Amino acid sequence: MALSKQKITVLIIALAVGVVVVTKLILSGSSGTVDPVAARTKGPKQAKVNIVEFIDFECPACAYGAKQLKEYTDRYPDDIRVQVKYYPLMNIHHHALQVASYAECVARQGKFWPFFDMLMPQQSQWSPLINADGVFDEMAKGAGVDMNKLKSCLSSEDVTTTIMSEKALGRSLGVQSTPTYFINDQMVVGTKSLEEELNKYFPKISK
Repeated sequence: MALSKQKITVLIIALAVGVVVVTKLILSGSSGTVDPVAARTKGPKQAKVNIVEFIDFECPACAYGAKQLKEYTDRYPDDIRVQVKYYPLMNIHHHALQVASYAECVARQGKFWPFFDMLMPQQSQWSPLINADGVFDEMAKGAGVDMNKLKSCLSSEDVTTTIMSEKALGRSLGVQSTPTYFINDQMVVGTKSLEEELNKYFPKISK
């Protein structure tokens, strides 16, 4: 059976991303370089619920979705696996690309989740700022990253390439807004739909 044009596009992008990751791992050798995709993933591989989220860190709904997901992953840590992918909306969010760059660079040091868990609850505080780099720096320090390595990473064109490649992958899969989740390969858009889908697998968490 012939593959559809969309499926071929998705396959090509996935292979390209895979080649980049494998190449990085080969070049890093035994240097201890962290696989950033793995660093943006938490939960056991055998979890019954696998979630891939395409996120814009400055999106208010994404901040609420992060709070929802944390409640479920804290309660069911052995049953949920979450992977975060980038989908910055630069046309409407001033910090979208910059904060995604910070997230990618801290992920490359294995510190994504400590950074993420500070970043999202404080979104309403840093989002209105003209320049939020200082805030992101403090969060990165709090997450325990090497700041010299962080600054070097932030100036790398490869970081932007990684972010935009993931956004392109999301777009090819039909993502148009954030947050968009793929829960066991089922596309789920928005926080209301997220809760409804999770409640198919787990008892509803009372507010």
